[in-house]
Formats: sequence, C-alpha cells, structure tokens
Amino acid sequence: MKRNLIVVLIFSFHQVVFSNQLDFVGVSEKNKSYDIEFSLEKTALIVAQSSNSPFSISLEFKETSLKEDFDLKQNYPIKNIKSSSSENDSIIEIFFYEPISWQKPQQIKTENGIKVSLSLGHSKEIKKMTREAIVMIDAGHGGRDPGAIAKSHNVIEKDITLLIANELFRTLEDTDGYKPVLVREDDSFIYLDQRYQKARQNSGDIFVSIHADAFSLPSVKGAAVYIWSDEASSNSAKSLSSKKVSSVRVDEFDFDEDLARSKYPEIYEKKKGKSLQLGKKVLDQLKRDPYTHLHKKRVEYADFRVLKSLDIPSVLIESGFISNSEDAERLKGKPGRRMIARSLFLGINNYFKENLEDDFFIYDAEGYLTYTVQRGDVLSEIAIRFGVPVMDIINTNLIRDEAIFPGQRIKIKI
Repeated sequence: MKRNLIVVLIFSFHQVVFSNQLDFVGVSEKNKSYDIEFSLEKTALIVAQSSNSPFSISLEFKETSLKEDFDLKQNYPIKNIKSSSSENDSIIEIFFYEPISWQKPQQIKTENGIKVSLSLGHSKEIKKMTREAIVMIDAGHGGRDPGAIAKSHNVIEKDITLLIANELFRTLEDTDGYKPVLVREDDSFIYLDQRYQKARQNSGDIFVSIHADAFSLPSVKGAAVYIWSDEASSNSAKSLSSKKVSSVRVDEFDFDEDLARSKYPEIYEKKKGKSLQLGKKVLDQLKRDPYTHLHKKRVEYADFRVLKSLDIPSVLIESGFISNSEDAERLKGKPGRRMIARSLFLGINNYFKENLEDDFFIYDAEGYLTYTVQRGDVLSEIAIRFGVPVMDIINTNLIRDEAIFPGQRIKIKI
C-alpha cells in the first residue's frame, strides 16, 4: 500500500509542476517599440494571428492554464489585453487603437521557466496589421560534427552549409517582409532536436536545413530536396536518413513535437502538404540553375528528425556531393554557393507568394519586392541574387550610370 501511495504522489507532483501555467507579466515601451511579456512553465504550441476589424492580435496557447483571468486597459496604441479559456487552451486577445507591425511571439528559456515576448512597432506609415515572414535557416552539422569531408578538395560540409546559410540570410534580411533566423551562427555543435526546438521558440513560418553529402562512388553528384516521411522514397534517401541520426536531446521544458503529432493530426497533415509545396518551389529553381546538376528530379522523402516539427513546413536541401570532384569545386567557390542560395531564396519567395497571409507585407501594392542596398553591393550581384536582368532593375528604379548607394531602397519584380 505504501508503495502505491508513493507512486501516486510522485505522479501528482509531476502533473502540478508541468501543468504549464500562463501568466501576464507586463508591457514595456521604448521609442515606439513595445514588448508584451508573458510567462510559461514550458515551451508551448502558440497559434498567433491578427485582424484588421478590429485591430487586434489573438494568441492561442495550446494545453495551458491561466494563472488568473484578466482584462487590462493599456496606454496608446494598445487598448486593452484580455484573457479567456477554451477547454485546455488559453487565449489572449490584444486590441489596438490603430494598426501596428508585430512579430510572432518568441519563447525564451530562463532560470524561471519560459519568457514569452511579443514585439510590436507603431508608426503613422502602417496602414494595416503587418508582420514579417520568419524563415529559419539551419546550416547542417557544426562544431565536433564536421559532416562529410572531401580531403582532396579541402572541403568540409559544416563550412559549406554555413556559407550558403549566410548567403541566404543576407538576401532575406535585406528584403522587406522577411525575418531570417540562423539556427547556428558559427562553428558550434547543435543537437538535431535543439534545431527544430529553435524554430518553435522563434515561431518560424518555415524551416530550411542545408546540407552537402558524400558517397562511396565519386561519380554520384547533384542537388536534391527532401521532406519528412517514415518511409524513404529511394535507397539513397534511406542511406542519407540513416546517417543523420543523433541522440534525443529534449528536456522537460521543451515542446514535445513527437507527442503533438498524435494529438494534432490535422495540423500535422497540413504541415506535410505545405512542406511538399515548399520543396517543389525550391526544386523548380534548382532545375533552372545551369551550374547545378540534380541528383533527384522530384522531391524525395526521408526520415530526417530535424524536419519533424508539428506545424512548421520544413525541407532539407542536399546542395551536392562533395565526394564528387565537380560538386566539390562548385560548392568550394562563392559563385556555386550563391546559386544554391539564390535557388533557395526564389523557392522560398515563390512559396510565400502562394501563401500570403493577410498581415504579410512582402510585396508592395504594385507587386514588387523591396531590397535595401548594402555597403559593397553592385547591381550585377543584386541581379544575380534575385535572378533578374540588370536592366530590369535599372529601368524600374530609374538608376543612372548603374550608381547605387547604401541605404537605397530598390524595387525588384520577380
């Protein structure tokens, strides 16, 4: 009897500790930027969306409980913040006097649990509720995990993937409407589980993992695009997925993606469909790249753990086989890496073109992207990044003598 009682007490304590209570912390303001902060006991699945009638943001915290109900008046531009509950979920609604720009909430681990931060911006130029599309960029391997190595060409996979990731990051960062986030910014080791957990913590809209493979036969070459599946679509996909395995690295304060897939099958099925759509858009661009040979001409399926998030469309790109001399030379040089990054950018952009949520502001009213010129930029390189003729940029922006300057905002039609 005593033994049974101890088991019950331990189970009850576990339930109390990890009930995942949501609490409102406060609002801070600095130079017309605002942070609304909440606290959680562990990372949660948060569904965030905005409305223009009325101007508001709704946050649905799945499987959480409110510490207490509230309906709090706030200072301009925030009207009020109020809470409600629905079955096992907590709902926060934030109302505004005028439209604002916002970012999907970040979930930051602290010593006291999870800090949830919702960032807002306000200016007279904002005409409707707007936010950026968050693109998670995962440079494969890193640190003590070098990935594939081609000694004959002095090429290491972890270096190639980070260089391509940085190239993609730069294009997205300087294009209006995108917020890229690097899963790793340097030569550091990150467990596979920590990689998709970062996408959860940053509320990623999509997740792109970049790799470069090696094979026993040096004749095997080319790029390929993969999405997740229990069953591999080919022998090469099966071989690749068996390599990309690491021990599970999830603690009690992380969101349990594996359990969530069985709890929310409809959300997961939608994610798989969006992943295939994203994969096809990237593959279409790789097919147009005259310098990149394709290893597979259709989107492949493989059991890559890094792609197994519940609701974030996720793809993995093998940029080539560095065991192949031609691929190794292509990826060793900046032009070859830039072409992979360009295919990724154009594929991502075409995906969002078909999945434009009402609050995204990637395109202006005339259907142009807006790029901010950076120090060292030249028109020919910008044209390569976006896959458009130089003269199109010159004519659209009435540029004389190909003269551009840092901070200049130019329109690009793609």
